[in-house]
Amino acid sequence: MKRLALGVTLSVALGAGLTFGLSATAAPVEATARPGGLGQHASTAADLAAIAAVLDRYTQCVTAGDEAGFRALLLDDDIPFSAIPPGRSVKAMTTANLSRYAGFRDAVFRSGQRFQQSFHHVRIAQDGPLAQASLDFVTRSGDGGSTGWKTLQLVKTAGGWKIASEFFTVRSLR
Repeated sequence: MKRLALGVTLSVALGAGLTFGLSATAAPVEATARPGGLGQHASTAADLAAIAAVLDRYTQCVTAGDEAGFRALLLDDDIPFSAIPPGRSVKAMTTANLSRYAGFRDAVFRSGQRFQQSFHHVRIAQDGPLAQASLDFVTRSGDGGSTGWKTLQLVKTAGGWKIASEFFTVRSLR
């Protein structure tokens, strides 16, 4: 099976009447041809352990009601952080309604309610300074609690691994 790579031509006018041109033409490309090293990510045992420690600290902070400790795990307060409700159309999702860390913070750390959270089936993938974790969670509270699946993107900063985004589904334990 063959695919066709489409040609692109780009011309940019530079000062003094000079033109820089770049051209590519259509050429057959094998659909099974893959670049070498595809799927080989730069990952170290030390980084994976540090990411696992961030996830462990996450559940400790939620369970202890430690808002400052939890905040220290985040890249900043404006990260995309939101439940993704079942049945919600993709068209209804915007950046504005996905950056909901403040709502999570208020519900978990400022409501006066106590939670106990645990993570299960944790899977971590890393490529250099970027990582992702996906996991199942259980959050227990006075009203029964919830369970769901979450995905987190993490970036390695000078201060260590930080959570750059979190999206999760949620279902009642009742």
